[in-house]
Amino acid sequence: MKLKKEKTPILISDNSIKWTWSARKLQKEKCSIISISDKYIPKAGDVVIVQITKVANHTRIYSFDNKFVRLYKDDIILGALGFRYATDAFHADTIDLSNLHLLTNSGLIGTVKNRHSKTGEPTRVKLIGTIADKNNGENVNLKKALFKPGNFNLAYPPVIFVIGSGMNSGKTTSAARIGRALLDAGLRVSILKVTGSIAYRDLFEFESTGAQHTADFSDYGFPSTYLCSQEELVNLYSRMLEDTLSIKPDVVLAEIADGILQRETQLLLQSNFVKSTNIGIVLTAPCACSALTLTEKVKQLGYSPIAVTGLITNSPLFASEFSDYNNTPVLNTNADRLQFVDLITRRLHK
Repeated sequence: MKLKKEKTPILISDNSIKWTWSARKLQKEKCSIISISDKYIPKAGDVVIVQITKVANHTRIYSFDNKFVRLYKDDIILGALGFRYATDAFHADTIDLSNLHLLTNSGLIGTVKNRHSKTGEPTRVKLIGTIADKNNGENVNLKKALFKPGNFNLAYPPVIFVIGSGMNSGKTTSAARIGRALLDAGLRVSILKVTGSIAYRDLFEFESTGAQHTADFSDYGFPSTYLCSQEELVNLYSRMLEDTLSIKPDVVLAEIADGILQRETQLLLQSNFVKSTNIGIVLTAPCACSALTLTEKVKQLGYSPIAVTGLITNSPLFASEFSDYNNTPVLNTNADRLQFVDLITRRLHK
């Protein structure tokens, strides 16, 4: 697709542009006017300006200054191109410049391939242009601007993964509650969200625990980790671990998004480096059958389950069914806080 040059460029300082949370790391003074090139080839992480052509599923955006901002037709917003893997929402694995959608309310923009039957049609946008670096005129790409691989040769703190059977199984809530329990027990804790699609909520959940360090993959320029290579994922993980060293944590809780069967989850867990840092996995699942599959999958990958939690703990019957076939403890992150602390502390002292 060839893009027409704008006769009158829009200034980046124009207050009519709604900056999304995806662009929170950018500084307006370092960005120049919007530039459009006939030769433009979109890349994940490119910062773009789009215009709302139809307000649908997403009616608001979360802004760079932490406000919910309502969307109206013809609004101009600034976000980042990328992909999304969300079994309960949108699947977007391409970037078609003639068919763009808002994928998350934090400013992820791409092309929806399909969606969950209970998810409304996506909010539609059209490309106005890209953001250029004021110093060199090049398109601004978040990954290029913010990411550098970590050092694999450092002594890293012990890591506990929080992994679910799928989306919305209770991973973020469980990671936050366990992190708070460990903090209350006197431990220094870092809580990380290593993979997923950019959204403010998970990071805010982690920050609310009072953990000494929290971070999200999007802090490193990844609007999404979907379709990343194993090398990118492991380099991201190592960088995130390296940054935890500033607080010398006793333990790191690392949430892995989208479920055990998801491509990027598998690639990350298959890495020998990733495996070498891990001392156990907290599993989240909505029911007994999914929990049984999940525990079997992580064992096959060479990891050791610590406990099962998440939505399954809402149902005593599901918990009982699981326990009839597997001896991994089923624990509630509210009622069984001390048991989580005990199990994790034992792992730390091995």
